[in-house]
Amino acid sequence: MGIKILFCILFIISLSHSVLSKADDKKPSGLTPNLIHRDSIESNDLTRIEKFRKIIDRSKLRVNGTPPTVDGPYLILDTAAELTWLQCDGCIDCFKQKQPLYNPHDSSTYKLLPCDHPLCKFYECNHNHCKFKEWDSPDVHVEGFMSTDCFGFNVSYINSTVLDGVVSGCACGTVGFGFQDNPDNNINGVFGLGPGPRSFASQFAPRGLFGYCLADWHFGPPDYPGKLMFVDEALLPISGHVQITPIVETDARSYFLKLADIQIDTKCLGFERGKFDRAINGHGGFIIDSGTSISYFANDVYDRVRQVFVDYMKTLGLPEMDASSHHLDLCWHIPDGLPSDLPSMVLYLQDNEYPDETADCGNQVGAQLIIDPLSLFHIEEKEDPQLCLGIMRTNGTDPELNILGAKQQTNNKLSFDGQNKTLSWMTWDCGLPPN
Repeated sequence: MGIKILFCILFIISLSHSVLSKADDKKPSGLTPNLIHRDSIESNDLTRIEKFRKIIDRSKLRVNGTPPTVDGPYLILDTAAELTWLQCDGCIDCFKQKQPLYNPHDSSTYKLLPCDHPLCKFYECNHNHCKFKEWDSPDVHVEGFMSTDCFGFNVSYINSTVLDGVVSGCACGTVGFGFQDNPDNNINGVFGLGPGPRSFASQFAPRGLFGYCLADWHFGPPDYPGKLMFVDEALLPISGHVQITPIVETDARSYFLKLADIQIDTKCLGFERGKFDRAINGHGGFIIDSGTSISYFANDVYDRVRQVFVDYMKTLGLPEMDASSHHLDLCWHIPDGLPSDLPSMVLYLQDNEYPDETADCGNQVGAQLIIDPLSLFHIEEKEDPQLCLGIMRTNGTDPELNILGAKQQTNNKLSFDGQNKTLSWMTWDCGLPPN
């Protein structure tokens, strides 16, 4: 099948229906599909604010063989999902999609997964066929049958790569994914890159090594796609200012990082040690998630972050406005244009080389992820100039969970190493065209 992948409910990866080259090995030494901003394939009739409202609504819902097609399906790139799946023919109560549902009977390479397959462990068995059911929250779930098939990736305008035997899900029921009201929806499913054994990275990336760069989209969809990279292409250059932090814990779906403190402009918030650690009961913690559009903080953390932004904007003389119409919490009017001195945010993370030393604003120990103002805020400069904070408070089944969303990851190249359990990153102009 040919597929396109959307990253984070912001961008998509595309799997193509035409295959011009084939991987020589099951686990390729390198593969770099494009990541397409999902607004690039949606209606141009929507204003920037209307598109951003839809992004926020989708984020809130989340927190809570080759058939003949005109274009390949689009999948959301998701580092907090284990399973790759797409809606299949006969899907009941599924969200609307513009393209025809994938019909496995049209694929000569499609095979149902038997129940004795290692990747069927903990799933249901139905007439010796592996049946899955995945829950994002009590109101969001997907179910169907596991299968193997060929995936073809668009890696350039003239070249594609196909991989045999990809284990994925053929969905026969989807609930709560937020696309029901959009008949022009181009999304067909999810591309899972979580730590679990069923994820695409675990199946096809030696050492679980993959990376991505999400192109900046603060003034609308980027002109050039971001990149998803596997194995060799995911490595960061030796030269350059590379930051590295341990992945301190994983479950099948999520990569947990050790966040120590937060700085906004020059103000350290001074969180107590262990504040962002995952609790024994499995709640809380801090994850990096390309499948959530913006970042979310637990209530008490968000309240402190919020107050710092409120106080800072007062010093700039920016009047606060009602943000509810944008489905956000904090917005300001910018009648005189975008201020030049907007604050940045620094996330202080545990350093991989000094795991016993605490990273905080008062010393240089620890890894630092710097989020520039254009990645922190949504900016509208046209009809009613305004500025909105792209961070919200967590709600849903785990209100203590803290999430680094896709908007706050833009213009960095992030490299995940599953074997060594590290996340590395550096500033990267991924939105620029190749030289």
